[in-house]
Amino acid sequence: MKDSNWRANKERSNPFALHSICWLALNISRNFARLWLYPITLYFFLTSSQVRLASKNYLKRTALPRHGFVQILKHIHHFSAVILDRVYFISNQTEQFDVKIFNEELILDLIKNNLGFILLGSHVGGFDVLQYLTPKYGHRAKIMMDASHNSMITEILYNLNPVMFDAIIDANNDNALLRVKESIDNSEFVAILADRSVDKQKTIQCTLLGDVVNIPKAPFALANILKKPVIVFFGVYVGKNKYEIHFKEIKNNYTEKKSEREKNIIKNAQVYTSYIQEMIEKHPFNWFNFYDYWGDEL
Repeated sequence: MKDSNWRANKERSNPFALHSICWLALNISRNFARLWLYPITLYFFLTSSQVRLASKNYLKRTALPRHGFVQILKHIHHFSAVILDRVYFISNQTEQFDVKIFNEELILDLIKNNLGFILLGSHVGGFDVLQYLTPKYGHRAKIMMDASHNSMITEILYNLNPVMFDAIIDANNDNALLRVKESIDNSEFVAILADRSVDKQKTIQCTLLGDVVNIPKAPFALANILKKPVIVFFGVYVGKNKYEIHFKEIKNNYTEKKSEREKNIIKNAQVYTSYIQEMIEKHPFNWFNFYDYWGDEL
């Protein structure tokens, strides 16, 4: 397997288009805004061979009986729908959605006991679906992310809710790990997207859909250093206005022995990857890594 380079994928939109779709979403209706998903889906299908090939190569790995242009279009449409719905989740218009929550007790117990924890997300489904839980818990996440990638859409969307924008911990900042520790020590939780490695970041080889992928080591090493609970999160789109929120636990066996610690980190990374596989087997069109994830030389 070769290292794939997701950072090389540039944003394929512009401020006018992004502001326009946000305006339509917030000032007319979600149903009207969703009509624009069809031309948007067709645009990306026709203009990006990389997106088409990445989707096709991924779909071949799933149990879907077909992986032709109809399935690729559906895959891109799911992604477009989730991007649109980020507008509503970020602006706290969550009443428009029908959301089912699974294993909610995993985080309820932590929040009740004022325990900070690490929440591992991925590019499976939508991350901002978490905002559905904010009114219920009164508890916001800090988000550790690479703020330089897709900075245009990040800035436009998160400016809809400046409180969320202020909650971003830029992974490129020298003080990022210190901010993570401070947040968790203050009984907050820090959300990290853990399915993409950055530049020369150390990685762990895990198995996903029958082949090897490189998962960043840092989130799992961080959990061992801080000795904090780790919960995996998925916010999957299941059509129309329906979402599912899934929480899954990674049970840590913290140890000071270096050899045992390394084994534990590797084990936890594979557990995380196994949860991803379990989720995309149930919801195959929620995989939103539209690049050469397995090193298939697109």
